[in-house]
Amino acid sequence: MSFQSGITVLVFLTTMSIICGRPRGMNEAWPASIGAAIILLTGIVTRADIVDIIDKIGGASITIIATIVMAVILESFGFFHWAAALLAKISKGSGHRLSWNIHLLCFLMTLLFNNYGSILITTPILILLLKNLKLKPHQQIPYLLSGALIATASSEPIGVSNIVNLIALKIIDMSLWMHTAMMFVPATLGLLFMSWLMYIVVRKKLPKRLPDSVMDVEEAFFTKNFHPLKKGVSVKKKQQRTKFMLKVLLFVFVMRCLLFVASYINIPIEIVSVLGSIVLLAWR
Repeated sequence: MSFQSGITVLVFLTTMSIICGRPRGMNEAWPASIGAAIILLTGIVTRADIVDIIDKIGGASITIIATIVMAVILESFGFFHWAAALLAKISKGSGHRLSWNIHLLCFLMTLLFNNYGSILITTPILILLLKNLKLKPHQQIPYLLSGALIATASSEPIGVSNIVNLIALKIIDMSLWMHTAMMFVPATLGLLFMSWLMYIVVRKKLPKRLPDSVMDVEEAFFTKNFHPLKKGVSVKKKQQRTKFMLKVLLFVFVMRCLLFVASYINIPIEIVSVLGSIVLLAWR
């Protein structure tokens, strides 16, 4: 092993150890940045390498960050609390129906945003929902685990839902729409099989009937963050919010479709993603 290879391996192992251990709650960005600086200062990675790396991952990183920004904006709208309340309502007290609805929610959130945004934002909402249903920790685990796995795997049907997909497409010079045309059907079939298999594994641990909710998750969010509702107008306000959420969801769906249009006509998809985030932020 050469001297440079030895330094690279040592820096990598040290950096990963600190990131995993996180002494004194250290932010993982610090050891990663210091490790990268050491690699740069020793000349192991040249300026040409940096330019090549930026060219390969720059657009993908901007696209994913812009999509996460959109997800965070929707969270500030109360979209995910609204979705969680809708989830509980359409499950109609059935623990098994709730499991399938969680699968569907995580699949759609990853499709509309990306796997990172879906997991980071929907998981706390699911925890809130499950606790609100007075489920014990061991009863919550099947829902949370299957939801997280579906959210991760749902990035396969369309390449824009995962930064690794976008980087790989850049390296092999394949367009986003071509990847989706080739992968959507087989990846979706794989997801359906995975979802069914997980249900078979955990179905005996799912409660047949769900307890009554302690509170209205949606109402609690809006009362805390926007305005308290007077008695008698709650239903009307909820209907107004539902119409608004559907409009926002339609906007996100249109922006998602525009990414594929941009890919087809050779417009950088990161431009569309950033513009979509700016419009949604202005709307907010």
